[in-house]
Amino acid sequence: MRNFLFFLSTVQTQKQSSMEYIKEIRHGVDAGYGAHCNFHPANGQGRKGKHGLDQNLTLEEVITIARSMEEKPNIIIKSGEKAKWYLKRYTMEELPAEIEKQQWRDTSKCTMYILNHIHL
Repeated sequence: MRNFLFFLSTVQTQKQSSMEYIKEIRHGVDAGYGAHCNFHPANGQGRKGKHGLDQNLTLEEVITIARSMEEKPNIIIKSGEKAKWYLKRYTMEELPAEIEKQQWRDTSKCTMYILNHIHL
């Protein structure tokens, strides 16, 4: 029982640590479309295919990758349960217009995580 409580405490601490970098979570929206909008780590960490990060990474792992990148992406997109992760960068002033541009496609399964680790 003691080991289980220690494990539970560790998991809760990890979730809190990743959540401290999230400024806002929006459901059903995306920003940017295509390869020119996505950032990838220079060392290829977590990358899968030409675009995006491995869908099996956790949110905490994606945040760690984003925070380590020179470009400092401040937007993380997950386009569905089995979809890859995408890293993007927009100012808070640019974001509403970029979201509006995506109204032509179904973004209902997308979740946007706006990070607060960088101020643009």
